[in-house]
Amino acid sequence: MAMLLAMVTLFEASANKAVKSEREMSVMEAKELAEIEAFLTEDEGMDLEEIIFDELEAESTEGVKIFDSEGVLVASGNPTTDSSLRSLVNKADYLTRFGNKEYYRIAE
Repeated sequence: MAMLLAMVTLFEASANKAVKSEREMSVMEAKELAEIEAFLTEDEGMDLEEIIFDELEAESTEGVKIFDSEGVLVASGNPTTDSSLRSLVNKADYLTRFGNKEYYRIAE
C-alpha cells in the first residue's frame, strides 16, 4: 500500500511540473524595477572622495558640552536640534574635540 501511494505521489509530481512561462510586468512594476536598478548603480559610480565625504558627514558631531569659566557644566546636547544650545555654542570658545563630542567654554 505504501509503495502504491509513493508511486502515485511521484507520478502526480512529475505530471504537474510547471510549464516554463514568461511573466509579463505591468508598467508600474517596470518603473519600480528601473528605479531600484538606478539606485543600486548610483552608489557604484561614487569615487573615493565622495565616499570619504559621506562617511565624514555620518560621523558628524553628535553633541557638545559647554562649561562656564569655573569648569561647571552649563549645557550639553546636540546643537543642530536645540536652538538655545546653538546660541551658547556661538558665544563660547572652542576647547577640544574627543570622539564625537566637542567641548566649549564660556568666558565671562
